[in-house]
Amino acid sequence: MYHPPMPPSWLERLKSALISIAPFPGETLLVLAGLGCYLGTCVILRRPLTWVWALVPGLCLSLAIEAWEIWDHWYGSGLEVRGQILGILGRHLKDVAIMNLPAAAVVATALWLERAAIR
Repeated sequence: MYHPPMPPSWLERLKSALISIAPFPGETLLVLAGLGCYLGTCVILRRPLTWVWALVPGLCLSLAIEAWEIWDHWYGSGLEVRGQILGILGRHLKDVAIMNLPAAAVVATALWLERAAIR
């Protein structure tokens, strides 16, 4: 069954505007936002880079952005996206991972270096 392409959401139009201004691909902006949340949390709360709880604000932000984008799609497209639910969720979960995995890699590397220095 053919499903017409969904119209872009308000958030996708904002992402497109940012991409047109900044010379980066869209995924790079997600990585920068995730790392910015992580480093900002560490700096504002004056915690070390090994503090795992600093990942929570970036995760909450990415989940809120993607939930808003999914809601916007369903609000704008109605019920005609039922057959595409796995594709839609997969694409949004990929964006959550892209935003949070680099910061998690920084935490894992910092923990590894800290433990290696103790030995």
